[in-house]
Amino acid sequence: MINNKKVFLIYIICFFLFLTLILFPNYNSKTKLFTYFLKDKVESPFIFISNEVRNLFLVINLNFDHMNAIKKLEDDNNYLRSINKYLLTLTSKYSEQNKIFHQSSIKLPISVGVKVLGDRNLVYNKNFIINKGSNNGLELGDYIIDGLNIVGRVVSLNFNTSEVVTVKSINYGDEVFINGKSYIVSGTNNNYLSFLRQKESTVSPDLNAGDIAVVHLDNITLRLGIVSYENNQPILLTSDITNFENLRAVTND
Repeated sequence: MINNKKVFLIYIICFFLFLTLILFPNYNSKTKLFTYFLKDKVESPFIFISNEVRNLFLVINLNFDHMNAIKKLEDDNNYLRSINKYLLTLTSKYSEQNKIFHQSSIKLPISVGVKVLGDRNLVYNKNFIINKGSNNGLELGDYIIDGLNIVGRVVSLNFNTSEVVTVKSINYGDEVFINGKSYIVSGTNNNYLSFLRQKESTVSPDLNAGDIAVVHLDNITLRLGIVSYENNQPILLTSDITNFENLRAVTND
């Protein structure tokens, strides 16, 4: 390990030698060159340490600036996400926006906003709990919708909460209309419903891929799914339930 006192002493000696050469320029040239060489070698570790400290300081400041920039970008991204959710709500929930895009107004059902309290991930039985009940005018069988798409129906309720069976559940069943004809569908615990043969009908469903299944409710038309085929059998594809933030319960109250 370098002795700091010796290095400092050599540096002092070189400094005075260098000062002497400046004051007496006619001093021996070889001695002058050797002194400059010695001075450079003595200063090298100090210059190296100084550069390393300066670089470290610059890196720390640069990292701090980058962290501040990342934080600002995250805040901007969260703000834009909230604006995007708001705009999606406007374009899908209100008749004024639908009129702009479709050149015709649509009827919206009387409904109340609901919040999901439990089983949001549909882990247990494809059902979830909402924060509205009979005190809010809900009744058994009321539809839970996202826009005009059916998400599920109320299967049990008390004063302030209700349980909703979703269209993904095997316990979901409904009567739908496709091209003016009535059909009975049942859930399958998957992203589609199956068609059931009605008791009074012996004719197999005559459906085309892309047909839309709707439910008529008090002059309001709700959408349940779209017809597709699997293994040459018709199925009813439902929308993927990923957004539980804007659900509403259809009620006559």
